[in-house]
Amino acid sequence: MRAPIYALLSLCLVACSVEGSVETSEEIGAADDALIGGTPALETQYASTVAGPGCTAAKVGPRHFLTAAHCVDDEFTATVHPAYGPGNTYSVTADNTPPLSPYVNLTIQQTYIHPEWLEDCSAALAGGATDCAVNVLNSGHTPDLAVVVVNELSPTIPAAVVDGAPVAVGDPVVATGYGCEDPSGSGGGLFKLQNLTASPSSILNHPGSYVSGQAINDVAAAYVLTPGYASSTSNASLCPGDSGGPLYRQSSTSLVVVGVNAYYTFPSGWSGPAPSQTNWHTRLDTGARYPVTSWLQALGVTVINGGTAPTCTDGVQNGTETDVDCGGTCTADCANGDTCNTGADCASQNCVAGVCQPSTGTAPCSNLCTSPTVFTGPGYSSGNLGTSARCFETTANLSGINCGNFINGRSFAINGAAVSCNGGNVTPPAKRNGGYCFQAAAGDPAWAYFTTW
Repeated sequence: MRAPIYALLSLCLVACSVEGSVETSEEIGAADDALIGGTPALETQYASTVAGPGCTAAKVGPRHFLTAAHCVDDEFTATVHPAYGPGNTYSVTADNTPPLSPYVNLTIQQTYIHPEWLEDCSAALAGGATDCAVNVLNSGHTPDLAVVVVNELSPTIPAAVVDGAPVAVGDPVVATGYGCEDPSGSGGGLFKLQNLTASPSSILNHPGSYVSGQAINDVAAAYVLTPGYASSTSNASLCPGDSGGPLYRQSSTSLVVVGVNAYYTFPSGWSGPAPSQTNWHTRLDTGARYPVTSWLQALGVTVINGGTAPTCTDGVQNGTETDVDCGGTCTADCANGDTCNTGADCASQNCVAGVCQPSTGTAPCSNLCTSPTVFTGPGYSSGNLGTSARCFETTANLSGINCGNFINGRSFAINGAAVSCNGGNVTPPAKRNGGYCFQAAAGDPAWAYFTTW
């Protein structure tokens, strides 16, 4: 049960490392027991935030989950922890009250940690460190950031977008997480949020802070800073379990992510459980110290206001693609086993439950409609189609198509892809199974038509 004295947002950080790992840093050891503030989220609020294995995460693409690097790394080897390797299970839930249920069990395709994080960790180990559990405090202050890509879709969890526009000092943001609920580290499993304000780097210059001088500016270049509960009870502090949770921009949509929960500082004189003085959230914008936004987009994360424009040849799933460089508006159709939305996304023209399947026929209208009217063309006029669903196919070589009067919601499709038909000409698409399939949905008006030449 949530302790009534602490209505705090708990956002976990280094405390959320892979189960069984050892954190030897004095700062982290103490911090593991102390982070707090906020209010319980409603069922519909920030629904892209999920509870993952020990940490919070956010769905930011069709099969992409954004979290903190320290949630999935092996701090003794500067690699992805074996538990987050390909083929392992990544269990998440978007439930907002304990006991959390149901969890969705997804299969990990690949886990990616920001390369600067791994580079700094490797350097620390090479320099004699026993681990890099406090990698965020290394001189580079590298981004605490990772993306878990899974094989399956999770349609019940909406995807957020990463906003590459920088967060300015004074901007309103919302911290979210599933971490603990009081400074002792107890509670947790309750999805909470807190409205906060992005703070200047000077917030780090306080008694008890373990960064000073130039390091203050370096941290601010890599992290969005927000005030913790220790600075004012109107704020909230990160707590174990909140690590990896998304920081949202307050906007007309609640699903715009601008940071990832990563670390914190504590006030002077604390010993044992205490809420934080500041919170650190990895920056995701184009002005960050490291190239974070473009790295995320290259992995297939949905990014607005930054990165590079997606293409159908960049080797990642982005833009309108339903799988890597295929489907959607891409010229290339997806192979069997790839993700799809409609038959038009697949080379086989057969999309079943979101996956391209082998074709069950070789005619233009196979898997699209039955008993089509066949014409030899290329010149053909359907005349008034009436109000019933109609289906036509041809193997003729067409140079043009015209269609009209498909209004009031009545649709028309060529080779499984819907087209607009208001009396204008349509360029014939690529042939399907050696020809073309025309489908007119049932509906009014009866005088809808199409012609070919």
